[in-house]
Parts: sequence; C-alpha cells; structure tokens
Amino acid sequence: MESVHLGLKDHECRQCDYRAATKGRLKIHMESVHLGLRNHKCSQCDYRAALKGTLKTHMESVHLGLKDHKCSQCDYRAATKGTLKIHVESVHLGLRNHKCSQCDYQSAHKGNIKQHLESVHLGLRDHKCSQCDYGAATKRRLKLHMESHHGKKS
Repeated sequence: MESVHLGLKDHECRQCDYRAATKGRLKIHMESVHLGLRNHKCSQCDYRAALKGTLKTHMESVHLGLKDHKCSQCDYRAATKGTLKIHVESVHLGLRNHKCSQCDYQSAHKGNIKQHLESVHLGLRDHKCSQCDYGAATKRRLKLHMESHHGKKS
C-alpha cells in the first residue's frame, strides 16, 4: 500500500519542516514554496498557481462565486474545505495555533502571520494606490482604501 494511504510522510524538505508522502508532492512543494514557481495562470486575472487544482478552486470561488462548503454552526459558506476548517477553528473553537515570533499576535491562519510580520514589523506596503501616495500591505486593504477614499468599486 502506498505511503499516501497510510498517512506516512517520509519525504522531508531540506529547507523547512515540511514533510510529504510522495517525492512528487515534495517536488511540488519545493517548486511552489521555495522557488516561487506558479505555472498555471488564470485566464481572467493576474493570479498564478502552482497546481491546476488550486487554479480551479480560484476560478470557482473568485470568478464564479462558488462556495459549496457550508458551516454546520452558522450561515458561513466557503469555497474550499480548508477555508471552512479555518473558519470553524478560529470562529467557533477560538483556536489561534500560529504565533508571531516578534510579538504576542496569534492567528488561526498561517498566512496571517506572514502578512502581520510584513506589514507590522517590516512596514511593507507593496500595494500602491494609483490615485494618491497611500500604500497598503494587502490587496484587500488597498481595495477598502479605494472604496472609502476614492469611491472606486472593483
């Protein structure tokens, strides 16, 4: 029986603590995480993904608005099982498993820690407003700025 079905993760990344069940999954991890390869491009926006499945999920959730995964405890709907799991853990269970190494900030989502480090501790503001000199740490914050300060909806 293949290690995937047994839940074994014998293939270790040499650059981080990631472990994979197959060499193929480790290769995908290396290419997407450490080399930044995103070979699958969205036909409707600038989004790029490392995996076809990730691009498909992007297309369904962002461009088609599909949110097939419903929370059993509230009216929240998510595009992916992973997003729903994060919702349940953070909203209903109050879990904050990911911690900032610089301060007391905690989050249920690993990506929030990276975003927090870049914006709060490094002061990165890579998303620039085309109408003024405002810079935001995230696309979402820039969008909110555009809507509230310049009346632009996207």
